[in-house]
Amino acid sequence: MPDPSVHPDLAQHQGSMSPRIFTLGKGIHCAFGYSIVNCTLIEGDDSCILVDTMTSLDTAKVAAEEFRKITPKPIKTVIYTHFHADHVSGADAFVDKDDVAAGTVEVIAQEELVDNVMRDVGLIAPVLGRRAMYQFGMRLPIGEDGTVGAGLGPPQRPGKRSFVAPTTTFRDSYKGEAGGIRFEIHLIPSETEDQCAVWLPEQRALLSADAVYESFPNLYALRGTRFRNPTIWADGLDRLREFDAEILIPHHGRPVEGRERIAALLTDYRDAIQYVHDQTLRYMNKGWTPDEIAEAVVMPERFHDHPWLGEYYGSYRHSIPAIYAGYLGWYKGDPVMLDTAPRAERAARYIDLMGGRERILTKAREAHASGDHQWAAEIATWLVRSNPDDTDARSVKAEALRAWGYRQKNATWRNWGLTAALELEGDLDMAGGGMVLGSPDQVSGFPLAAIIRVLTVRLKTEDCDDTRLCVAFETTDTEEACALELRRDVCQFHETVPDGCDATLRFDRGFLLAWVFGRTTLEDALESGSISLDGDPGSVSTFLSKFEPFNEVGDIAIAAR
Repeated sequence: MPDPSVHPDLAQHQGSMSPRIFTLGKGIHCAFGYSIVNCTLIEGDDSCILVDTMTSLDTAKVAAEEFRKITPKPIKTVIYTHFHADHVSGADAFVDKDDVAAGTVEVIAQEELVDNVMRDVGLIAPVLGRRAMYQFGMRLPIGEDGTVGAGLGPPQRPGKRSFVAPTTTFRDSYKGEAGGIRFEIHLIPSETEDQCAVWLPEQRALLSADAVYESFPNLYALRGTRFRNPTIWADGLDRLREFDAEILIPHHGRPVEGRERIAALLTDYRDAIQYVHDQTLRYMNKGWTPDEIAEAVVMPERFHDHPWLGEYYGSYRHSIPAIYAGYLGWYKGDPVMLDTAPRAERAARYIDLMGGRERILTKAREAHASGDHQWAAEIATWLVRSNPDDTDARSVKAEALRAWGYRQKNATWRNWGLTAALELEGDLDMAGGGMVLGSPDQVSGFPLAAIIRVLTVRLKTEDCDDTRLCVAFETTDTEEACALELRRDVCQFHETVPDGCDATLRFDRGFLLAWVFGRTTLEDALESGSISLDGDPGSVSTFLSKFEPFNEVGDIAIAAR
């Protein structure tokens, strides 16, 4: 077992992130270091504006209490800068849902935010949630033997999350006033397509959300993301430069004051992004593959010691393959990869070529002992792929990954390596990781259509046979409606209920939550009279049996396979 340690640069970077409130200009208060993400309170004459709501109710409650020490003025406006869970999951700590429902609190977001939330917490929630546990080291101990943070803030811990849906949405920009404070929200696609910046023209303060943060940008997140196009991100930073701000408040990093400092930072940041993009394409156009390009394209000297471009979160090496795939897809051009043998069979063949299991174990242990931890883990992987229950191979790979993880400057790489080691050793507690749709507090804020649509990717096609049925779903209290149409092995979602549905289910949001979380069944609810059904109960029951339950998530192996 290697001695626990932390890369000195990472230790210094993370050690500087003690929680505090930065007060900037007139009445602008940024909560930094309470979680991986900041949130900002803008104090007006008689009310406040809150920008982002942090990653969980646990951290949000701490920040909310600190804000209340500064001002008793109520929050009447909440702005979400984008859909990522660390920005939208703590609203209940700051505002009351009843006030939102009554219209006394306005929640503003870009129009695609809810759809984007549902993609991550619905359509791909099981695998994305599990991988996020690795990226952020959520199951690791905190300290030199585990996670020291996420590269952007303190260690990320799973906590209770909520979701308050927007009451006001916009496409490209929005101008408003609250508490006597004029504000503008501008769509600035960058880390996400719905990324928005908040501009306070009177204070000349720019809240840049995740367009810039105190690390080299995550042009690709190891947990899994769609293509984050570097050219779009660089263009977004150019938009931010045009504001000529005197105060810059990122939501992953410390605020920056002064026109010249801000201009220089934004210029360097966008240049670093353009550099890795342009040089990756330069070598792509020579026919190079991602691994070859990653060896050639490294950070320019002028950025080496830049305080905002350390590779603590994003990195060149894991951005370059994403840029390659974003333009050309996964295929590198060699047809030998088009029709490979099944994974386990292929591994067995490699093991035979390398001299068998015992020889590989010996070589892996020798490499690990000599300090070549990555190679030790790589060759032991063939044994694990051939037989995931090979405890000796898993142990060798785990020890190598742990030693490799301790050496990493990048917090994400460290977290991933150490978490994978726990998985290989059988000591990783992943209970609750990757739940479809999330917690009841989150789901209560999701639209009916977004919830029902998730079922389309949970269809058990092997059980469908020739089933053909269209079922409408209607809520009696919120007057929402949508439908699912099952055509043998495909389930089509209808945002508007089509004519001629075979059955219609009517229920309130209380039943919906109970059903999603397995606290009731269709049969029980029909018997009790808490829901109504137009159509044949047997057919609808059979229809619903064709889908995997909403929050049933099996074990997902990441490294031990």
